[in-house]
Amino acid sequence: MDVFLWILQVILAAVFLTLGLVKAVVPMEKLKKAMDWTAEMPAKKVRIIGSLESLGGFGLFFPGLYPISNLVIPISALGLAIIMLLAAIINFKRGDRGELQTNILLLVATAFVATARFYLYL
Repeated sequence: MDVFLWILQVILAAVFLTLGLVKAVVPMEKLKKAMDWTAEMPAKKVRIIGSLESLGGFGLFFPGLYPISNLVIPISALGLAIIMLLAAIINFKRGDRGELQTNILLLVATAFVATARFYLYL
């Protein structure tokens, strides 16, 4: 189970680091073309979301490499699950079903990692 969790965490970390850094550093005009939902939100909010996703991605992977608190990984996964839940709500209200499916998939995966790691650590 631990090997499966690590594989899942590495995949999720890559996804969230990539998407988070894109939202945090790409100019807003380019983001608005690629992610149309960003046109409906203030730039500051998009940058904060990107930063939180990036931090969550780091939190899924790097604490396992170094002797940092064992609770960082499940807390990071829980935070990302909350972000994906909120993203799913926004995409549901917008009627964007494709993005909604992606949000739900990432929500389930991050919630699974959070639950499994809390169970293993506590």
